[in-house]
Amino acid sequence: MIAQNARLSFAVGLLWLVGTAPPAPAACDTCAAFAPAVSWGTVTANGLTEASGIAPSWRSPGVLWSHNDGSRQRIYAFSTNGTYLAGLSLNAPLVDDVEDIATGSGPVPGASYLYVGDMGATGFPNFERQEIRIFRVPEPAIDHSWSNSPVTGDFDSVETIFLRYPDGGHDAEALLYDSRSGDVFVIIKHPAFARVYAANLLSATDGSILVMRFERQLSFASVSAGDLSADGTRILIRREDFAMTWARCDGETIPEALARAGASVPLAAQEPNGEGITMLKDGTGYVTISEGTAPAIYFFESQCPVAPRFVSGVSNVTVMAGGNATLTGTAVSYPPPSYYWRLNGVPLQGLNSNVLQLVGVTVSQAGSYELIASNHLGSVSSSGILTVNARPDLRITEVQPNPAPSPGVPTQDWWELTSFETQPVDLSGWRFNDSSGDLADPFVIGPGLVIEPGETIIFVEDLDAAQFRAWWGSSNLPASLKIVTYSGAGLSFGASGDGIRLWSSLATAATDTVARVDFGAAADGVTFNYNPATEQFGVPSQLGVNGVFQAASSPDIGSPGTIYGALEPPLLRISQAAGRVRIELNGAPGTTYDLQARGDLGAGQWIPTGDSVRLTASAPVLFEVPVTAGRLFYRVVAHR
Repeated sequence: MIAQNARLSFAVGLLWLVGTAPPAPAACDTCAAFAPAVSWGTVTANGLTEASGIAPSWRSPGVLWSHNDGSRQRIYAFSTNGTYLAGLSLNAPLVDDVEDIATGSGPVPGASYLYVGDMGATGFPNFERQEIRIFRVPEPAIDHSWSNSPVTGDFDSVETIFLRYPDGGHDAEALLYDSRSGDVFVIIKHPAFARVYAANLLSATDGSILVMRFERQLSFASVSAGDLSADGTRILIRREDFAMTWARCDGETIPEALARAGASVPLAAQEPNGEGITMLKDGTGYVTISEGTAPAIYFFESQCPVAPRFVSGVSNVTVMAGGNATLTGTAVSYPPPSYYWRLNGVPLQGLNSNVLQLVGVTVSQAGSYELIASNHLGSVSSSGILTVNARPDLRITEVQPNPAPSPGVPTQDWWELTSFETQPVDLSGWRFNDSSGDLADPFVIGPGLVIEPGETIIFVEDLDAAQFRAWWGSSNLPASLKIVTYSGAGLSFGASGDGIRLWSSLATAATDTVARVDFGAAADGVTFNYNPATEQFGVPSQLGVNGVFQAASSPDIGSPGTIYGALEPPLLRISQAAGRVRIELNGAPGTTYDLQARGDLGAGQWIPTGDSVRLTASAPVLFEVPVTAGRLFYRVVAHR
């Protein structure tokens, strides 16, 4: 509604790092230099047409909250460029006239809250209201990816706190919250002056009724919006065409700060009914908003000289060798800071951005990365550790994209992953997709799945383990075979050709795969297999080759659960030279060979000599032992 007696108020606060406390107040700075308005964008939430309050998210950087005035209960979340992300309802039994919103601390240490002021007097006799409501709401996290499909629903755990004026009824449109003290400040709207009232909410609970205290009167007519910066050092108050700011010095209360003369600050001439103003959480300036369809968000940059400080520090990053890594930090200052990086204390030449992107990372690039931000007033640094893990040797060893038609039992696409590692690999959070998919919509492997050295795991679409075993025959499959069921749109393999991409939980780029295969058109009921001798994937399965067999309940052929055929006894070649016995054989991939000995060929136990060789590829195996005075017999035991 656009009316003299019901103006919208928009309060936006400073954006902090998630989970941090308000920054400590600086020495009193009365500078009030701000640049003219710059439009950041327009709000795309169609339902937000009478914006009457704005506040920053303390939990989700780059997100703002707003609402309409009046009795509507929906609170809108959008990015700083106006992109609509979520619309959540207070779901309160009664709402009369919501006019402003603020963000701040609250009952739970470390948590952030929204404070929604139902304090306008529209609909009340003579526009006077003796009791108002403050809705205190634990702030939910908002994801910028919701821009594709904005989320709707209700807030959780909404508390209603009732506040009464000590001197009759008023109309109010400006709400400020002080996270230092826990006080909420309500500034009433009057054509000749402004009166400031306050109440402390620290011990208030749902349903509490508090009598506000009168703090002071200001020569400021028709207040329509206000805000207190997140660090508590700057106060902003506005009406449609005029705004002022006050500095709050160390040790001062809000009323003491308002006792000094304020300074006027610019507004945007294009705002038809401006009722929102706030300082950004990082202190770089303030934003305003007005009611109307697709309201614009205007930014006013602070031009007060200040040394850099980090609002988002460099985080630790872990990546697999060959993958991509991004390290970033953000500092604010005026003039804006310049940046440079150091690795383990050594400057990295030519890197003058706050974002450091590393492509195809090698182990030598691991270490401590330090970002330095500076201007003529000072410098500050933030560091993070880049850890580079070796890329595990996991291979896709079989795929069935085209089971035989109508076999009479449930069948589906499946694929096989085999470990050629010597250590277990935790697959929790790993992702896979077909060749047309990428990291935008992969299947995510759940927690607790570990692939052991030499182990093979089956991933089957829509079938459970019992159905898969009934299809292929339990007696044909290893008893310990892990079978993982997956499902999802676009995950079926194309019978005319497709592929599989496997990413670790650390991958940030679609090209950063741990394993990948591509295959062409598939014959009905024939899997694409892996040849352990050539270490190549993509050959069609053949009965009797590398363990391939026919399924128990269908014409399908494959070798789920193994990549090898039956284990052949090793053929040994024995020779003696220079006082040593040489035992040689041709080893098969995936096989472990142990050397054993005993003194009597017809009796006694075979004793391991401690010599053991495990092969991941076809290769000769050689054991050498010294010639002893007595007789010793040797044998080689092969196992998988």
